[in-house]
Amino acid sequence: MDEHLNSSPYQSLKPNRFSSDYLWFQEHELTPILTETRIRVWHYARLLDHEVNGMQQGLVPSSLEFLQERLHKLVAMELLSQEEADKIFQESPFHSQENIRSGKLWTVTVPQHHRAGGVSPLLGSWGGESAYFWLSDKSVAAKLKKLGFPRILEIESELSDRLNAFSASSTLLEAWARKIGVSVVPTGCDLAITNCLGTAKIVRVHTEGESTFGEVGKTYPKGMSGNAT
Repeated sequence: MDEHLNSSPYQSLKPNRFSSDYLWFQEHELTPILTETRIRVWHYARLLDHEVNGMQQGLVPSSLEFLQERLHKLVAMELLSQEEADKIFQESPFHSQENIRSGKLWTVTVPQHHRAGGVSPLLGSWGGESAYFWLSDKSVAAKLKKLGFPRILEIESELSDRLNAFSASSTLLEAWARKIGVSVVPTGCDLAITNCLGTAKIVRVHTEGESTFGEVGKTYPKGMSGNAT
């Protein structure tokens, strides 16, 4: 009765007999190895020069207090009025979503081109989602689009957080499959740096206008190849 499942295109509907072994290897063999490994991830944001300098000295997790601190700085620099800063602060998603937004620095395990839908809004407005996401004042929102420059930060981080190590293992397995000839494109995943922030560090900053900015997520560095062979 199931003979038709052995022929294309129905063959793909059959259960993958290797899936349980694959998942066991991923969770019990590869993930523990990665918890003792450092990897490079990418963070996308619109930042002013002094903010980049500060992040190079030490990464700070997201929080409502940190957003307020950043806004105070912009008011002091006369880039925002106090009224505008208050509006941004009052309408920040942090007020109702602090438990899912605080204490993290969001990155991706596979670099994305700056025009990719998942990162372009983050490069388009200062402050990230914590500032612009629920902002109702269009004039203030337009101002955030003119503050700073789009930046792509390459960050080296530990994976001692087992959840992050498991997430990164998926990217690693996809990349390895591609290397040995499997027709797969590593999609990567979102990775939130939390308890490893103290040892994470920025290794390179790509700013809009620089030649490398447009190449991130589009080409491979010298000596590397995007081909399966």
